[in-house]
Amino acid sequence: MTNCQRTRCEVFSRSMGFIRPVSNFNIGKYSEFCERKTFTESNCLTTGCRHAELLKKAA
Repeated sequence: MTNCQRTRCEVFSRSMGFIRPVSNFNIGKYSEFCERKTFTESNCLTTGCRHAELLKKAA
């Protein structure tokens, strides 16, 4: 058997113009952080065929 150990991963976020670790957020800021929507490239307007259209217009 192997001895598996976990390493804590620190998450940073921009808050009030500063990049800070989420573990240092107060309850209110942490709650707001949890409600944020994350960006995914598949939801971006410039993916797929739309991306090709935009490149043609830019040229």
